Amino acid sequence: MLRSAFILGLSMIAGASDGAAQRRANPEASDNKSINISGRVADKTFNVNGGGSCKHAPEASIYDVPAALWLVDYSRPDDVQLKQLNLTLWRPKNGSPDQVSLSVETGSASHSVNIGGRGKQAGSGRVTLSPSGEGGRFEFKGKDAAGTGLEVAISCPAFAGVEAEGG
Repeated sequence: MLRSAFILGLSMIAGASDGAAQRRANPEASDNKSINISGRVADKTFNVNGGGSCKHAPEASIYDVPAALWLVDYSRPDDVQLKQLNLTLWRPKNGSPDQVSLSVETGSASHSVNIGGRGKQAGSGRVTLSPSGEGGRFEFKGKDAAGTGLEVAISCPAFAGVEAEGG
């Protein structure tokens, strides 16, 4: 998916943060067991806790454009409500639109949204981020490529740092 291409383009630059949600939390926060995800896919709702991680890099780069990066990963393959969720949010520092990749796998179907990046666009929507202490809350509202409505709220009590990949 686009997430792999995004991560390969990631280059970390040491520097100060520019906001409460952009503070680099301690590395132990990367295995954040108290993540909360709630939402609606079409007419089905879900609300789950735990099993996820929230990461943030205030100084990163995608396609040589300085940007802040947030990653949320949740996986619980045996859960009948929500098996997996991945959110990647790139917020370019030059003011260009956010780049968002969201994949949601419920007990019965998979849904993906990829918007704002260079690759093939799939779906539509908007994500907001509300800082809270060393973490924050993401809210996504949109549709996947097939037109299925998606609403997802993710609460991260803290963000861990992101390790650069791909050299």
